[in-house]
Amino acid sequence: MYFGVVNTGYATSFFTPTILKQLGWTAVRAQLLSIPIYIVASIATLIAAFCSDHLRHRYAFTMIGICLATVGYVVLLAQTNVPVLARYIAVYLITAGGYITQPVCLAWLNNNLGGNYKRSIGIAMQIGCGNLGGIVASNIFVATQAPTFPLGFGISLGLLWLCGLASTAFFIGLWMENRRRDRGKRNDRYNLPPSELENLGDDHPRFRFVL
Repeated sequence: MYFGVVNTGYATSFFTPTILKQLGWTAVRAQLLSIPIYIVASIATLIAAFCSDHLRHRYAFTMIGICLATVGYVVLLAQTNVPVLARYIAVYLITAGGYITQPVCLAWLNNNLGGNYKRSIGIAMQIGCGNLGGIVASNIFVATQAPTFPLGFGISLGLLWLCGLASTAFFIGLWMENRRRDRGKRNDRYNLPPSELENLGDDHPRFRFVL
């Protein structure tokens, strides 16, 4: 999940200046007018974080961000047929979508790992392997394809959908496991020695995964 969305987080820094320059602004003004994009994305992140924590739900918020960014990528892939202002709005959608989904993916895994050792190793693996998306992002925006970057936008969109598919599979798996535990399918673990039972972490039959 994280690998698919982290590419978008890095990618925006590669193509945003190009989109802003297409509006006819100088390099300095283009850099200045990239600030509102990140302000809007930060506000969207905070709202999503508050709502996600209040509802104790993660999956829907990953998909909201993915849908927003998907619309933005589709606009940029068709940018020869849309006005420059629409491309500028697309950058807002992509950045906000990525900013919503990325932290939710991090929190979602953290919520569903029981035990300090398992959680620390799991999060380290998620961030370490997921940040390989930055290597992908730095190599798909080919200078000779500027300013349309069909390869970069196409791969970024594909990776975003990969995140969506992984999130959906994760959600279904967690939902099915919660159902099994609600029906008592894991109650045989109560027969384990008390010391072993209390160290089961997320394998404990009382543990319910955050969806």
